[in-house]
Amino acid sequence: RRGGESVLKLMGAALVMAGAAWCSVRAVGRLRLRVRTLEELGAGLIWMEEELRFRAGPLPQLLERLGRERPDPTGAFFREALEGLRREPEAGLRQSWRQAMVRRLDPLKEEERQVLLEVGQTLGRYDAQAQAAALARAVRRLDAIRAQAEEDLRRLGRVYAVLSLAAGAAVVLVLV
Repeated sequence: RRGGESVLKLMGAALVMAGAAWCSVRAVGRLRLRVRTLEELGAGLIWMEEELRFRAGPLPQLLERLGRERPDPTGAFFREALEGLRREPEAGLRQSWRQAMVRRLDPLKEEERQVLLEVGQTLGRYDAQAQAAALARAVRRLDAIRAQAEEDLRRLGRVYAVLSLAAGAAVVLVLV
């Protein structure tokens, strides 16, 4: 009987530690997704800026191409912004941009959202050069934010791992 209890305790301890490790993996994964989303948004906005600056292509076509070519969640953001614009053209891009951002760019924090909101208020309302300039400013700001997010990933990734495993070990000690 004593051996069976020991096996159950070991299995319980292993499950608690696995759960703690999983929490760490999820937290680090969320940080990675934020960095990747910022990279993809930056690349998409750079492309959009160049298209507006040199070709002055229509925004719906630019959004359609970005939605096709960028991976999700960034591609989904551009696709949904375009769908909203097509559904309610009189509302303009600003509203559909905001709604798409809220629904599709969950990994982003408030600072990044604010940068994108400012872009959304400019797109479709001014000439191509003014829109390109707004995109260039947004790209610079997002690039600085991305660099900080990469640093957070390096620093906090280790912290999350240590804290999760330490918390798991503490729970195992209390239960055993």
